[in-house]
Amino acid sequence: MQPGTIKRAAMLGAAILAGVALVASVWPDHRPVTALDTYLRQGPRQAGEALKREVDQLSPRGADPGPAIQRLNALGFSCAAPAGAAGEWNCNLRRPMENRQMLSMEVILRVDRGNVTETSARIWEQGAR
Repeated sequence: MQPGTIKRAAMLGAAILAGVALVASVWPDHRPVTALDTYLRQGPRQAGEALKREVDQLSPRGADPGPAIQRLNALGFSCAAPAGAAGEWNCNLRRPMENRQMLSMEVILRVDRGNVTETSARIWEQGAR
Protein backbone atom coordinates (compact mmCIF):
# COMPACT_ATOMS: atom_id res chain seq x y z
CA MET A 1 0.00 0.00 0.00
CA GLN A 2 1.28 3.46 -0.85
CA PRO A 3 1.98 5.93 1.93
CA GLY A 4 -1.01 8.21 2.70
CA THR A 5 -3.69 5.84 1.28
CA ILE A 6 -5.46 5.41 4.60
CA LYS A 7 -5.37 9.16 5.23
CA ARG A 8 -6.90 9.91 1.79
CA ALA A 9 -9.55 7.19 2.29
CA ALA A 10 -10.49 8.65 5.69
CA MET A 11 -10.74 12.17 4.20
CA LEU A 12 -12.92 10.90 1.34
CA GLY A 13 -15.16 9.03 3.80
CA ALA A 14 -15.53 12.17 5.95
CA ALA A 15 -16.37 14.24 2.85
CA ILE A 16 -19.04 11.73 1.79
CA LEU A 17 -20.57 11.72 5.29
CA ALA A 18 -20.57 15.52 5.39
CA GLY A 19 -22.27 15.64 1.98
CA VAL A 20 -24.96 13.16 3.02
CA ALA A 21 -25.57 15.09 6.27
CA LEU A 22 -25.89 18.36 4.36
CA VAL A 23 -28.37 16.94 1.86
CA ALA A 24 -30.42 15.29 4.63
CA SER A 25 -30.66 18.53 6.58
CA VAL A 26 -31.85 20.70 3.68
CA TRP A 27 -33.93 18.14 1.76
CA PRO A 28 -37.61 19.16 1.98
CA ASP A 29 -40.19 16.88 3.60
CA HIS A 30 -42.91 16.35 0.99
CA ARG A 31 -45.40 14.69 3.33
CA PRO A 32 -48.58 16.76 3.64
CA VAL A 33 -49.30 18.22 7.06
CA THR A 34 -52.59 16.81 8.29
CA ALA A 35 -55.00 18.49 10.69
CA LEU A 36 -54.04 15.92 13.30
CA ASP A 37 -50.35 16.81 12.88
CA THR A 38 -51.11 20.45 13.70
CA TYR A 39 -52.46 19.30 17.06
CA LEU A 40 -49.63 16.89 17.77
CA ARG A 41 -46.93 19.51 17.15
CA GLN A 42 -48.20 21.32 20.25
CA GLY A 43 -47.35 18.42 22.56
CA PRO A 44 -49.73 16.01 24.30
CA ARG A 45 -51.11 18.37 26.95
CA GLN A 46 -51.67 21.40 24.72
CA ALA A 47 -52.98 19.20 21.89
CA GLY A 48 -55.57 17.67 24.22
CA GLU A 49 -56.72 21.11 25.34
CA ALA A 50 -56.88 22.41 21.74
CA LEU A 51 -58.83 19.35 20.61
CA LYS A 52 -61.30 19.82 23.48
CA ARG A 53 -61.74 23.49 22.55
CA GLU A 54 -62.52 22.54 18.95
CA VAL A 55 -65.00 19.86 20.05
CA ASP A 56 -66.67 22.39 22.40
CA GLN A 57 -66.95 24.92 19.55
CA LEU A 58 -68.46 22.40 17.15
CA SER A 59 -70.87 20.87 19.68
CA PRO A 60 -71.28 23.14 22.71
CA ARG A 61 -73.13 22.06 25.85
CA GLY A 62 -76.82 21.55 25.08
CA ALA A 63 -76.25 21.04 21.33
CA ASP A 64 -76.23 18.01 19.03
CA PRO A 65 -72.94 16.05 19.11
CA GLY A 66 -73.09 15.40 15.35
CA PRO A 67 -70.71 18.14 14.11
CA ALA A 68 -68.00 17.18 16.62
CA ILE A 69 -68.36 13.47 15.81
CA GLN A 70 -68.06 14.20 12.08
CA ARG A 71 -64.88 16.25 12.67
CA LEU A 72 -63.36 13.52 14.85
CA ASN A 73 -64.13 10.91 12.18
CA ALA A 74 -62.46 13.14 9.59
CA LEU A 75 -59.34 13.29 11.81
CA GLY A 76 -59.22 9.47 11.89
CA PHE A 77 -60.94 8.72 15.19
CA SER A 78 -63.26 5.76 15.51
CA CYS A 79 -66.35 6.70 17.51
CA ALA A 80 -68.76 4.42 19.35
CA ALA A 81 -72.27 5.74 19.98
CA PRO A 82 -74.06 5.41 23.31
CA ALA A 83 -76.61 2.63 23.64
CA GLY A 84 -79.50 5.00 24.30
CA ALA A 85 -80.43 8.67 24.40
CA ALA A 86 -78.18 9.09 27.43
CA GLY A 87 -74.58 7.91 27.69
CA GLU A 88 -71.33 8.87 26.06
CA TRP A 89 -69.78 8.95 22.63
CA ASN A 90 -66.34 7.41 22.98
CA CYS A 91 -63.90 8.33 20.19
CA ASN A 92 -60.41 6.80 20.09
CA LEU A 93 -57.34 7.01 17.90
CA ARG A 94 -54.04 5.12 18.24
CA ARG A 95 -51.06 6.03 16.12
CA PRO A 96 -47.47 4.76 16.15
CA MET A 97 -44.82 7.40 16.66
CA GLU A 98 -41.25 7.47 15.34
CA ASN A 99 -39.65 6.68 18.71
CA ARG A 100 -41.35 3.27 19.13
CA GLN A 101 -44.06 4.90 21.22
CA MET A 102 -47.78 4.52 20.66
CA LEU A 103 -49.82 7.72 20.75
CA SER A 104 -53.34 7.28 22.12
CA MET A 105 -56.05 9.90 21.87
CA GLU A 106 -59.49 9.77 23.46
CA VAL A 107 -62.42 12.18 23.24
CA ILE A 108 -65.59 11.57 25.25
CA LEU A 109 -68.84 13.44 24.67
CA ARG A 110 -71.42 12.75 27.38
CA VAL A 111 -74.98 13.16 26.13
CA ASP A 112 -78.41 13.23 27.72
CA ARG A 113 -81.49 13.05 25.48
CA GLY A 114 -79.23 13.52 22.46
CA ASN A 115 -77.63 16.77 23.68
CA VAL A 116 -74.06 17.26 24.87
CA THR A 117 -73.67 17.69 28.64
CA GLU A 118 -69.89 17.40 28.99
CA THR A 119 -66.77 16.80 26.90
CA SER A 120 -63.27 15.62 27.68
CA ALA A 121 -60.14 14.96 25.61
CA ARG A 122 -56.80 13.46 26.50
CA ILE A 123 -53.66 12.40 24.67
CA TRP A 124 -50.89 10.19 26.01
CA GLU A 125 -47.92 8.16 24.83
CA GLN A 126 -47.27 4.54 25.72
CA GLY A 127 -44.10 2.53 25.29
CA ALA A 128 -44.12 -0.21 22.67
CA ARG A 129 -44.69 -3.68 24.05
